[in-house]
Amino acid sequence: MKKLVAREFHDLDHFREQLQGRDTPAIQIEPGRISIRFRRINLSGMIFSDNRVNRRLIDHSRIECGWTYFVINLAPAIFCGITLKESHLTILQPGREYRSVIASNWHAIGIMIETSVLAEEGISLPLRCLLKTEDASIRLPVELVGIFRRLAETAFDGSDSRPVDHARLRSTILRALDKALRFGAPERDTPRPHQPIGGYDLTSRMIRYVESRFGQQIGVNEVAGDLNVTPRALHYAARSMLGISPLDLILTLRLNHVRNELWDMRRSEASITHAALTQDFGHLGRFSQQYRALFGELPSQTLQRIRSLVD
Repeated sequence: MKKLVAREFHDLDHFREQLQGRDTPAIQIEPGRISIRFRRINLSGMIFSDNRVNRRLIDHSRIECGWTYFVINLAPAIFCGITLKESHLTILQPGREYRSVIASNWHAIGIMIETSVLAEEGISLPLRCLLKTEDASIRLPVELVGIFRRLAETAFDGSDSRPVDHARLRSTILRALDKALRFGAPERDTPRPHQPIGGYDLTSRMIRYVESRFGQQIGVNEVAGDLNVTPRALHYAARSMLGISPLDLILTLRLNHVRNELWDMRRSEASITHAALTQDFGHLGRFSQQYRALFGELPSQTLQRIRSLVD
């Protein structure tokens, strides 16, 4: 019998450790305690999962070589600058990086498949989805989305008295996926189905810039100058993409990095002061307030909880 995993996580790094075939360093941008409900089952070269996140995130996905990841979005999201409503299938391939913004109470079904399995089953990806990252999205009919929902219910909501036929489940998922991918092969002259959101490229550049300067106190004017844009342009881009100001985005990135530091130090004599200083938070009292406002708990509470996970 294939092992079913069903867990709830309150730390992004803890969640990342459970993944296979991909990595998802993410940034929490919506205040409040995060909850990630993750259920998965391994079906011989395929990992079928149900994913729910209660807070808004910037996700930065990287797929490992030998895998392809398919996501059936059951809630709105921004994928590589494109607004996706529910009922979209997105395709993530190795060798590329994908930045997405997922909404509050996001829900998706994931299908992680080894590339060799796709070849064995004769399942091919639509050409247009292979050429451009921003085109790796397919709008699915409601009926097909309903099939994926029922497959998730079969996999994760069944009772012990009615065991799941895993071979049949795997076969049905592959057939449904093959059918879904056929909707992504339109005629050559079909117009592009999505238009990018204004400000996506500049916001992504800003995030990369701030990440490259972790450990340094930087301001909006400095970022704008180095990116050769005006502060007003940064403000418009961040507001359009994320609904927050550039200053709040910089602070959010720094606070998330401190939280990552605490996770990395959980098995050692972790120091909140040291973690805060790595991001140049000089006023520890103000830092604790800002941390609690974003994550819904004090740094000391985070440290106590993640140490209990180690124990």
